[in-house]
Amino acid sequence: MRLFHFVSILSLFTILTFVTPSFAEEQYLEFIEGLRDKNYHDTALDYLNQIEADKETPKEIRELIPFERAMTLMMFSRTQKLPQDQEETLNQALAQLELFTKQSPNHPKAGTANTERGKIILEKAEVEVRKAQTSDQVKKKEAQTAARKLVAQARAIFQKAYNLHEKTWKSFPATFIDKQKEPEKYAARARAEIQFMSAQLDLAQCTYEEAQTYDRGSADFNRLLKKASEEYAKIHERYRSQVGGLYARMWQGKCFEEQGELGRALGIYNELLGHPGKSQPIKQLKDNILQFRLICLNDEKKKDYQLVINEAEQWLKENRSRSRTAIGQGITWELARAQEALANVEGTKKSDQERILRQALTNARFVNAFRGKYRDVSRLMVGRLNAKLQGNSGGDPQDFETAYGLGQDRIKQTKSLKDKVAAAKSPADKKKAQVELNQYMEETARLLKIALRLADGKTDPKELDHARFLLCYTYYNLRRSYECAILGEYIANNHHKDSAQIALDAAYLALAGFLQAYNDAPKEQRYVDNQHMESICNLIATKWPDSDRANDARIQLGNIYSQTDRPAEAAKWYSQVPKTAPQYVDAQIRAGQAYWNSYLTAMSRRSETKPGEVNEWAKLAEKHLRTGIAATEKSVPPTAATPENLTAAKTSLAQIALNNGNYQEAIDILSKDPHSVLKAIHLAKGKKRPAKGVQSSDFANLVYQLQLRAYIGLQQIDLARKAMNQLEESASGTGGESITDMYRQLGEKITEEIERLKAAGDTKRIDDVRKSLETFLTDIFKRKDQTYGSLVWIGETYYGMGQGASENPAIARGYFDKAAAAFEEIQKRQDASGDFIPGNFQVGITLRLVNCKRQQGEFEEALKLITPVLKEKDNSPEVQFEAASILQDWAGSGQGDSNKKYLEAINGMELEGGALLRGWAYLTRILQTSIASTGRDDLKKMYYDAQYNKIESRRKYGIAINDTKELEKAKLETNVFGQISVDLPDDVWERFNQLYRQIQTDMGEDPVDLERRQTATETVAANDAKQLKTESPANTQQKVAQQSAAAAEAPGGSNTMLFLAVIVLGIGGAVAFYFFGLKPGKKARPSYQLASNVTMPSEIPAPPAPAPKTSRSASPKSAMPNVGTEKPRTKAEPEKEKRKKAPEQSGTGKEKRKLTPEQIAARKAKLAQMSPEEIAARKAAIAKKKAAQAKQQKQSRPRPEGESKDA
Repeated sequence: MRLFHFVSILSLFTILTFVTPSFAEEQYLEFIEGLRDKNYHDTALDYLNQIEADKETPKEIRELIPFERAMTLMMFSRTQKLPQDQEETLNQALAQLELFTKQSPNHPKAGTANTERGKIILEKAEVEVRKAQTSDQVKKKEAQTAARKLVAQARAIFQKAYNLHEKTWKSFPATFIDKQKEPEKYAARARAEIQFMSAQLDLAQCTYEEAQTYDRGSADFNRLLKKASEEYAKIHERYRSQVGGLYARMWQGKCFEEQGELGRALGIYNELLGHPGKSQPIKQLKDNILQFRLICLNDEKKKDYQLVINEAEQWLKENRSRSRTAIGQGITWELARAQEALANVEGTKKSDQERILRQALTNARFVNAFRGKYRDVSRLMVGRLNAKLQGNSGGDPQDFETAYGLGQDRIKQTKSLKDKVAAAKSPADKKKAQVELNQYMEETARLLKIALRLADGKTDPKELDHARFLLCYTYYNLRRSYECAILGEYIANNHHKDSAQIALDAAYLALAGFLQAYNDAPKEQRYVDNQHMESICNLIATKWPDSDRANDARIQLGNIYSQTDRPAEAAKWYSQVPKTAPQYVDAQIRAGQAYWNSYLTAMSRRSETKPGEVNEWAKLAEKHLRTGIAATEKSVPPTAATPENLTAAKTSLAQIALNNGNYQEAIDILSKDPHSVLKAIHLAKGKKRPAKGVQSSDFANLVYQLQLRAYIGLQQIDLARKAMNQLEESASGTGGESITDMYRQLGEKITEEIERLKAAGDTKRIDDVRKSLETFLTDIFKRKDQTYGSLVWIGETYYGMGQGASENPAIARGYFDKAAAAFEEIQKRQDASGDFIPGNFQVGITLRLVNCKRQQGEFEEALKLITPVLKEKDNSPEVQFEAASILQDWAGSGQGDSNKKYLEAINGMELEGGALLRGWAYLTRILQTSIASTGRDDLKKMYYDAQYNKIESRRKYGIAINDTKELEKAKLETNVFGQISVDLPDDVWERFNQLYRQIQTDMGEDPVDLERRQTATETVAANDAKQLKTESPANTQQKVAQQSAAAAEAPGGSNTMLFLAVIVLGIGGAVAFYFFGLKPGKKARPSYQLASNVTMPSEIPAPPAPAPKTSRSASPKSAMPNVGTEKPRTKAEPEKEKRKKAPEQSGTGKEKRKLTPEQIAARKAKLAQMSPEEIAARKAAIAKKKAAQAKQQKQSRPRPEGESKDA
């Protein structure tokens, strides 16, 4: 049909070329207007080019060609799909108008050209509004702002025209002008009035368009629509008898419609449709009004579908020649919408439903034949209707369009099935609902795959990409994670140019797929998915660098690295979020916390070598934290509640200031308003602290510790004592840490601080810290009003200072003496009153006093103090560990029979009163067994230390008695430990490796490294991790993408989100670790709408629970054999083979018992503690037992007659 009209128009070109000039002059403009009215804009442009080249074209027509071309281009832009194409076309239109005014400045239409220029700029504003509707949050705001600027430009042009036309109109007398007597004057005033009225309409239209630059339903949107309706009302009131006044009334109704006041809008439309006028302008106005009325009737609030059908069909019957115009297409589209909705109304007969659907399909196809705003939506409707009609007839779809439409419809129903799963209360109901959802999604996937198979060269590439995306989404819901991820990544890399938004959504869905696979995979295999996630994040950030999704990806990748203990990498990604992004402030805080975490982690390692950039991390942490804090404080009113991430960030910054010796700055950061940290953590007296958040005991204790350290550094004793009271109150509250444990952790914190300063080589700061602490502690100790808490603090702090002064034994001894004095004072007061020590902390105080005596070298006193504790707490690993440490240190001191003490430290001994000191060998066995059976990771450090001390004691014992056998034992024990340990942290392995090398050196051997046991996947992971650490975020993608690491999808697995925060460390831990445990408030962002109309949240959701496995009955024997995997059997299986396949049995005929992983680990632990002689004896016993069993089996087997047992 389009081809027929195109040929007809070309024929008409020829006719117009050869008609007489006078006739041609009359027909040129009318013909161009007719082409535009029929949406044949490309043909109109060709025609303008033709008459421009024709020398016979009249001069007055030639002058108007740029003007007419501009008008045609403006109307042509309304039919284009892509905003960028529209923008280019409108720019060409503006250029043509400028050409017209330059070539014909005195033309009568020169003034009109300027007004039309304003209208084109207003069209450009509409294009920006379209961009905002399809952009991410950042681009949306930018597009809306750009649209408002363009509206302002257009308003300035229209305001200038308004002023000019008002002045011209007012120059005419207000008295009556007789048309018969003064026709020229009458016409001039009428023309001036029309121009003045048009200028008013243009200004009102600017107000309406400005409203469109805000989110629908927002306060600004409604405010401007109300203002626009008032402006239109004034125009109508002044010109109610003229066409312009009636247009103003129509637009007033449109404003009411968009505000949701459908009744008022329909009242105006009905009023205007009843106007008695019959002129062509009135008829065109009524056509516009009818379209607006049908939109209202189709609204969800009205649902008057039959009335829409009746009125639309009546109009189309009476205006067949105008059905192809923009108004005709709009009315036909509303008709198709109403027909589809009516067919789906419950209760519609099946025969009527099919008939109405076919009518809707015909109308949708008609609209889809034209370029314009209805083309995409009508294409989707055609697919839906085809799917519905063919689905009713049974069988699989036979064309892409139908299968694609069926897939779309099924995707829309997914939410209700998911809601059903979520609403199920009993496990049985939930399982049933999940199975139903899985079956539904499997069928959806099947239909979408049919659609992809049926696609051909004529298939719309955008629809093809969308079908792939829907299949990708279906795979995600089916938990077919790798299929989802691979397909999503394919779409992202191979999409059509018009499918950029779908491609971005697909890339993000691929990230979700790999995340889901990560959660389902065994822990040792997760590194594979981790690398894929990094690759996808890189892809998004590289291909769509300015999109909101790219910034989400950067933050998600930062979260991945944070959770996998790579905070430096996390910080790099957080810091790449640009300033223009809404996530920028949050990302700055996260980057600062991650860099500070990296610094603290690196400085706490035992290794002598620190990363070269460790000091730079501290500087970057401070920089990013300050940026994030300043921006957050600027955006949050002083009187508003303090965001938790701001409180955590300021606490980290205070910690940095304290680390740098800036005590007053640390106090200011914690205490000053707005958003004081101390006020944020404060709770009314008696109120219980929550388990999590900045008001929890853990976090409050940390803040009060920092405050106390700062006041001590400033030597403000009274304020420091006040801080101590606050700290004790926080620690002793319900649900808080005990005061003893809290002060112990604070002492460890001081030790860590001194160790960091030692690692940094800052001797001046070390001296300052020690001096300020000593001065304060001495003052506190001299006072008579000491509490249990203050004495614990004194003892723990001196003990920590003693550990931190290990490089100077004399200074360390002095600190341990003072620590012992504090703990002895606590014991003295307890003996005097009986209730000085609260709760059950007597053992803890005794152990700390034992620690001090051991460090002082008073081993006999230490052993005497711990003996009753050993008798009472024989099974306590902590008590046994301290007791064995006394003997080991005693042996190393050279006091008495030191050599014997080494063996006693290893093997244990019996003390007075029957108390048992178990020794390192026993302690390592019970710790390893406990870890294997309970999975308690908190015992691992004690286990590693006990193993080390056992081997070190044997090594020193061998050196002391000059016995190479003992050194051989030590070497073997180290080697066995390395062989049975497959999960050693780097620092632990390095520690044992150095011990292993030292033993070899002691034996006169050339030292080699301890063999480190790794699984195959761990070996690959280590290599990949090494590679990733040496790659920058920008160049990692390509190399990761080239790796071919295969990982099987695990059935089930953890549903824990990858992006859960890092677990909070103890009270002495860094705020950077604590920060990731917070739950920041929701970002003020609208939900993100995918191009597929599948809503996807801004954060990747936790994957759905793994699908329950359906039981499969055994296949019958007559089933078709699997020829691809089985070999044909030509003879009976030998009895020997059958016996091989039977369960292994012992000599007694019972099935061999299978050991649990815990039992296997316990056996390994037992073997590890045995001497070489014991192992050899055990092997001999096992061999003897097996020989006896074999002999018994031989004697008891059935024998042929006549065969003796000795045969």
